[in-house]
Amino acid sequence: MATRVSRIESLIFGLSMPLHALKLILKKPKLIIWSMIPLAITLFVYFKFIAGAQDAVTAGMNAKMTEWGFGPDSSLGVAAAWVGKILILVLSVLTFTFVSTLIASPFNDFLAESTEAFANPPLPPIPGFSFQAKLRLVILDLAKTVAATIATLLALVISWVPFLNLVSFTLAALLVCFQYTSYPQTRRGITLASGLGFLWRHFYVCLGFGIILSGLFAIPLLSSFALPLAVVGGTLLVARAPGNENLPALR
Repeated sequence: MATRVSRIESLIFGLSMPLHALKLILKKPKLIIWSMIPLAITLFVYFKFIAGAQDAVTAGMNAKMTEWGFGPDSSLGVAAAWVGKILILVLSVLTFTFVSTLIASPFNDFLAESTEAFANPPLPPIPGFSFQAKLRLVILDLAKTVAATIATLLALVISWVPFLNLVSFTLAALLVCFQYTSYPQTRRGITLASGLGFLWRHFYVCLGFGIILSGLFAIPLLSSFALPLAVVGGTLLVARAPGNENLPALR
């Protein structure tokens, strides 16, 4: 019978899960490809958006400066154009994580599925998984992404309420963990209640995983590079957390 590791060890294991995911991705070309596709699409979309938005803002500011009697090449016109460009850039950075998550969502299930065979212990493949079933899964995962993001934002709002800071922080971390452990669970027909039960049964390792992901996602631009680590790490966690005869069970 598998032994159980301590709560601290489980917490540390959760914190280290993105590192395990990174090591696995770098060893498997298939995982590298599925990790890079959504990142490349996101960067392309954002660079096109930023360039187009900045051009539009510059044109609008120049027109407004002309109405006020200032030429586009005047000191005030140049300053106004630069302010507009900076505001667009700041807005892009602030929304980058959410947009990149939405773009990556259709690809995350393929990345998670490709990871399952490399997990320890490996998750058994699902026979007869049709394209229609995979499409429904992608739609469900997209809905989970939006719901988890909204719930996380609400938890952050609650964090400003005195005495509820620790509760809201813990809840936000667990919601992030739930979002990225749900891919292999949903594919196997695990219900929402059972998925939440997984968080409770393995509270400390899920808390550690959610904390480190929250920290990575809080860093603009780096968050997109952290997305595949979250998907692969969540899949490894689902396979690893229950434990078996050769691995101690995590809490």
